[in-house]
Amino acid sequence: MRIQWDSYISAATSKLSRLAFSESNTKLVTSEVSADRIEAVGLLAHLSFDADRPVVIGNSGILVPLRANNDRYVVLYRLDRSDALTQKMKEYCKEREVVTCNYVDAFFFFLVKELDIPLLQSVTKADVKARIYIENNSSIINFDETVSFHGSFFAWRIEETTSFANFIDLLTWQVGGHHCIEFSTDSPAYGIDRIKSATPSIEVLDLRQLCRAVVGPIAIATDKKVHQATVILTMPELLGKALVSISPSKDELIFGPGGGICFKFTREGTHFLALSLRNFYDFEIGPVLSALTEIGINEVDFDAAHFLSFVFTHGQYLDVAREFLSHPEEIDNLLDVKDTFSCTVEDATSVYENVRVFELTQASVSSPFAVLCHLAAKFKTARSPFVPVEIIDVSKRIMELPNAPYENIYLSLSASHWKHSFIEIYRVIEGLYYFGWMYGVKEAFGGEYAEYELYLKLQDQLSWRYKERASIVKLFEIVPRTVLAAHDPLDIKSLSGRFEERTDNAVMIKFANLIYSIRNSNVHQGNSEDDPSIEVSADCWPKLTYCLFLIVEHLYSAHTTGMPQPPTSQSSVSLKLAQASHNF
Repeated sequence: MRIQWDSYISAATSKLSRLAFSESNTKLVTSEVSADRIEAVGLLAHLSFDADRPVVIGNSGILVPLRANNDRYVVLYRLDRSDALTQKMKEYCKEREVVTCNYVDAFFFFLVKELDIPLLQSVTKADVKARIYIENNSSIINFDETVSFHGSFFAWRIEETTSFANFIDLLTWQVGGHHCIEFSTDSPAYGIDRIKSATPSIEVLDLRQLCRAVVGPIAIATDKKVHQATVILTMPELLGKALVSISPSKDELIFGPGGGICFKFTREGTHFLALSLRNFYDFEIGPVLSALTEIGINEVDFDAAHFLSFVFTHGQYLDVAREFLSHPEEIDNLLDVKDTFSCTVEDATSVYENVRVFELTQASVSSPFAVLCHLAAKFKTARSPFVPVEIIDVSKRIMELPNAPYENIYLSLSASHWKHSFIEIYRVIEGLYYFGWMYGVKEAFGGEYAEYELYLKLQDQLSWRYKERASIVKLFEIVPRTVLAAHDPLDIKSLSGRFEERTDNAVMIKFANLIYSIRNSNVHQGNSEDDPSIEVSADCWPKLTYCLFLIVEHLYSAHTTGMPQPPTSQSSVSLKLAQASHNF
């Protein structure tokens, strides 16, 4: 590919030209370089972003993965220049045994054009004009000084298996030897939006946003405006571990009644669960941990890498601890929050809500919904306060059955209103609409397929679909009326007078129709011509919901093999780097 030199030279000199010559149209060109450098810069014709690895942005610069045919490179741009920085790069190369590129010219041209690299803030008009000389009526500036006015550039050729995360330390390193993530109001944008538009598959990890996510809840709790912040990483490898080895799932993020989050994640191939204990009182923490141990969910140490990873992925859902929300002055006493703020990552972690980490290797259940179901069945603070003991008892029995519908059970137990609790357990009934039909087919013709398998076959081969009202009637006809003995439909006040016949089968058929109508009136706005208007009183919602729990228990216990099989959990990795961690 032929290099369009004019566009690259313009990208490299245009900002210098505008600074030196203001509004004039004086063209600025760079001086000639050696033949070796001219040959090396030919690499520019083949450079492109390496979409298999993320671009990492920090307040001090940017780390960019590039490729040229089958060769891979890492390029570091820093917004500072110092002998200490140069020495750090030399030490790094010696320690890690990485191959340093002799010339950064091709990488400089690529970044300055593609990422709109700015001039250093310290560069003045006088600085630039002092470096420009006139030759043959052309304004010329030394090429190396052109590079230097933009900052510091370093490049390494890496192997396919080289961990990109090893280079993050160079982005967080500061003169003085400490490492940190930062944000400030004057940090450049780097034209990232344009790059993501041109290369949608490329992942961008912005450490400035990570710093904002860490500091944000602290600033809000203390009612302070923070315009510049630094979070010091006491152990440099923490950030690499957070971004590479820990892969939280975005698909399975669940909230408890008090807002505490629960989600799965993987770390180096092992599955874990993160659980906020925000919902629980201090005296409940011990019993909660014991209850989790009973089902094989064992606590492991929570470290700063966990904290950084969780904030990076779910920061908007994490908050400072409740005791600090009620006494924000204590945060100020600990951290001295102000316009220009600094703290260690450990100090920041200390004021956040109590998040615990559990290994799932030995767990009898592993989905977040299953875990929260078990806690909701044991602790009032883990469920809605209006749920009666009788529903808790039947939910416990359902959870002991194979393929229990944990998600709907938990969402019913934790709902904010009885209508929502009713609808959530009704969703289990919806998932069983097929069963009455398939049960009849098996009764008539036999066969080796279980009802759910038979349904999937018919759906696949014949595109068979059921009608909802007829399906719930078919389903309830299978359920003996005695299952509802605790709250017989005839004794539920809001339904009284609606049963013309009193035989068991007639009652269950009518009850199915009434339940379907109640469901419709709460799912859809307005009255339906097809459904009678049924006003359900406050005292009847628990009874109706309890009846549905009992029906679900019966179907899952009496017809276990015909119940739906839970889908194989496919945790969504939040970061592209986690999808190919061997590259990063």
